[in-house]
Amino acid sequence: MLRLVAKGLLPKVGFMTDPHALSALIKANLPIFGVVAGLYVALFVYRRFKSSIKGSLGEALVNKGTFRRLDQQLYRGFSDLYLPRPDGDGTTQVDHVVVSPFGIFVIETKNYTGWIYGSENQAKWTQTFGSGAKVPFQNPIWQNRLHIKALAQFLKLPEVKFHSVIFFMGGSTFKTELPKYVIEDGLTSYITGHEEVLLGTEEVERVKGALEELVKGTDKRAAKRAHVAGVKKRVRGA
Repeated sequence: MLRLVAKGLLPKVGFMTDPHALSALIKANLPIFGVVAGLYVALFVYRRFKSSIKGSLGEALVNKGTFRRLDQQLYRGFSDLYLPRPDGDGTTQVDHVVVSPFGIFVIETKNYTGWIYGSENQAKWTQTFGSGAKVPFQNPIWQNRLHIKALAQFLKLPEVKFHSVIFFMGGSTFKTELPKYVIEDGLTSYITGHEEVLLGTEEVERVKGALEELVKGTDKRAAKRAHVAGVKKRVRGA
């Protein structure tokens, strides 16, 4: 408002002393104030819940994209599973699991942009942006190894029955050589490209039943709170 006065767009004396003029000015600019306030609220919500929003988006893309394109007679998808860690120290959260005669696909999704640098044996990978900013993050291959161990223990199956898949969405670009199961696109074709039968019909049904019971018996909100608390505890103790 003071800028408007300075530019001569509003009478200085009237603006400062006449409450009616000030009220009229505010009313005339209410739509603009509303838009600005809405943008600030949206920005605050995004920053506060960014990880949850990105996680939900990734889950929706896989559920409504990949899962629906798979043959429902052969493949069954599950998302957002909470399982006991193999070491008994809390839980681990698995993004997606696809059960099929061709094995159990354990999918870790990353909704990232920018350039991705890393290797199979490197503890931390790096996300780099055009501005030069760099953000380190945990090796997702190692993350998924823990998920597979937890699932193998829970389902009482050997780890050779599982396929690890690391799926980056969001338009990121790999700048280092990575294993073939770390992919940027083509998740459906990657899954259907496995044709060796690893599980019999009865075994597939048993696994699907066990995961269905897990989903039914999980209070997602409580499980997420406990999982996050466990992660923070382990980080503090590291």
